[in-house]
Amino acid sequence: MTEVEFEFEGEDPTELRTLLQNQNASDIEVVSEEGLLPILGIVIAALIGINGLITIVTRLTRLWSCGIIVDARTSTIRTKKDCDLPRGAVLVFAVDGTQYRLHEPTETDLAKLIGGPIGKLATS
Repeated sequence: MTEVEFEFEGEDPTELRTLLQNQNASDIEVVSEEGLLPILGIVIAALIGINGLITIVTRLTRLWSCGIIVDARTSTIRTKKDCDLPRGAVLVFAVDGTQYRLHEPTETDLAKLIGGPIGKLATS
């Protein structure tokens, strides 16, 4: 299981919680802003398998009104809604800092990145 955080605003947190539950995530909780400033909006943290994370990111690209950043440069994979990116865009930062930009990726597209270089860190 991998620790993930989803940071967003202007979207229904119930949808994300349902997606996490459907992917067998555990320890799902809304993170308080205390000590984590400058977080704006909502942060939901969870433990989830890499395949579940891939499924959720793929679905969020269709649900959320803006693009998504997936940052795997730390032990916690941080996923953030970013309105500087167009809807359907996913910007992935791999462990080594390499950036990958995808538009409306499939689960297979994300699996190559998240299941590959990112998944290796998350499962080590």
